Amino acid sequence: MIFRAQARLGMLLGSLALTCAVAFPNATRSDEFPILRPPTLGGAGHWSDYVLHGDWRIQKHANSNDYRLLDGLNRKVTVGSVHDCFLSLDEHRASGEAPPMPRHVVVVMHGLAGSRALMSGLERYLEREGGYTVLNFGYASTKGTIQEHTLALESVLRNLRGVEEISLVAHSMSNIMFRHLLFRAQYQSVPLPVSIRRMVMISPPNHGSALADSLGQRAYVQFLLGASVDQFARSQQWYRLEQQLAVPGCEFGIIAGGRGNDKGYLSAIPGDDDGIVEINSHYLPGASDFIQTGGLHQVMPLYPDTRRATLSFLKCGHFRKR
Repeated sequence: MIFRAQARLGMLLGSLALTCAVAFPNATRSDEFPILRPPTLGGAGHWSDYVLHGDWRIQKHANSNDYRLLDGLNRKVTVGSVHDCFLSLDEHRASGEAPPMPRHVVVVMHGLAGSRALMSGLERYLEREGGYTVLNFGYASTKGTIQEHTLALESVLRNLRGVEEISLVAHSMSNIMFRHLLFRAQYQSVPLPVSIRRMVMISPPNHGSALADSLGQRAYVQFLLGASVDQFARSQQWYRLEQQLAVPGCEFGIIAGGRGNDKGYLSAIPGDDDGIVEINSHYLPGASDFIQTGGLHQVMPLYPDTRRATLSFLKCGHFRKR
């Protein structure tokens, strides 16, 4: 029975493809027959955003020079070179399918082993409760170094057409990426293309991670999480990376998880911790405000308290204490 159903489905798809081939004999791109443009089935761990325009995005594959343009429904529109994808995006901008962006947007960014899905709830909350236009930046976090991920973030910021000012909401490792981008802007004459209004740091490992020195050195962890694990280990590459980080010059606030006591979640981490990073590693001189809402590191963007604190800081420059 299963095989008969599969056969029928195959015949249906084959018939549909043949019909479209007859109806669109000169079609070379998926946007020329949108009925055959289904949402992508995954690949979040292999593709990084290089251009964002609303919900449209140009992505680059982590292991090749392949690019693709996705529309607002996460469907592949164009696959090929970055030039092809830019031309296609410009066509959709001109047609109004990809409408202009406002002067100010909020960019949200996930951390190591995360994805855009982790930030989507916070994205919708900020849009609904704050009235913001939110861009959800995704990158192949386990497939490269902090420096490589920063190049993708820089590309996104340089290609925000019509945007003059942004606010940032970064979770975990993406805070370090932005601090590295600021370092390049300040000390390597690579100026930022947009001004920064405010930044919210969620669970930032601003001074590395003790867990990266212990659990992070196991072979299976390094295989799963990639090269950036050693960059957070103080016995490995952290102090080299720390010299390439700058403190944000804009207003920024820090949201911490943990348990609010001297034990935290893991006995292997000294003091209070959020299950990944010790709370003491979150602090950074120059912060406008600091709040400990509590919780586990990997899911901090999912907590209602995190979302409320984030919105408060974006609007007012401080956290409203309960």
